Amino acid sequence: MKRPTVKDVAAHAGVSRATVSLVLRDSPQIPEITKAKVRVSMEAIGYVYNRRAAELRGLSSRIVGLVVANVRNPYIAELTMAVEESAGAVGYTVLLGCSSDEVDRQTHVLRAMAEHQVDGVILLPASETTAAVLHELLAKPGMPHVLVARDIQGYTGDYVGADNEASGELVGRHLREMGARSVAFLGGVENSIPRDDRRRGLLAGLAPDVTQLAADLPTAHDSTEDLAPLVTQALATAVPDAIVTYNDMYAFSVLGALRTNGLEPGRDVAVVSFDDVPDAERSFPTLTSAAGFPDRVGTRATELVLKAVANGPHEPEHVLVQPSFSVRQSTESWVDAKSHQST
Repeated sequence: MKRPTVKDVAAHAGVSRATVSLVLRDSPQIPEITKAKVRVSMEAIGYVYNRRAAELRGLSSRIVGLVVANVRNPYIAELTMAVEESAGAVGYTVLLGCSSDEVDRQTHVLRAMAEHQVDGVILLPASETTAAVLHELLAKPGMPHVLVARDIQGYTGDYVGADNEASGELVGRHLREMGARSVAFLGGVENSIPRDDRRRGLLAGLAPDVTQLAADLPTAHDSTEDLAPLVTQALATAVPDAIVTYNDMYAFSVLGALRTNGLEPGRDVAVVSFDDVPDAERSFPTLTSAAGFPDRVGTRATELVLKAVANGPHEPEHVLVQPSFSVRQSTESWVDAKSHQST
């Protein structure tokens, strides 16, 4: 039996083939009542849209590639959802790939996406990604792309991420105002731009006479790792007033590690973090954290990559999403405990 065609749909609906084609692309030029009539005809005669044939004709896959480091991280999950929603709203599909924060795997995923002819790529780079790698895989082939969350030293291209230095300053200022005198900073990949920015902002916000970063312990491992050994190391010399973690996933590990070391998080040691993922409000104690708004990062990145797809070469944009700061029990309890001790 012959498969129904666009011509058959047009005849059934009493419209032109051009109108059917525009309905298939969900064009705003076609009134909703006409779209509904055409879709009823498509269903009535059993028409199935051959998207691949349309892609070949239009030289566009209507697919955006999204490559992230770790889909288990709540920040990345929220960013991914924002990209999918933003792309889907304009008729694009998202092809998701995970690098597991490994450069070799990232290379494999990006090449596979190029083979699938994605129109553009949004990339959260693996931690050891270099400007040379990005040039070879993305810039040289002319692939429209946007980096998110991790900027890469020496690479010029579209970028969207949280303003990490401003976030760090909010954390530092809060610790200064609550009277913390010694601070340990845990987690994050050493020499990465986001970690360096958060650390720099933290130092700027702290009081000059604070024992700044009594411990400064980076890690190259996954953000879901057990930080108990690092916490024990940080406590070996003295118990700091506060521990700042690179992100909330590290902070959740620190809450348990403090208890393992006989300390009550929040009361004995204040804990502050970055990202402000939804679980920050559900942890015990609830977690003070600087929000990086992954939904805004994902939405803006999608806008930029589709703009690059449509317009071609352009002057790169560097977008920093401004943070907010939520104070919760993990620092409020410390302030209350100190107040009781002084009375």
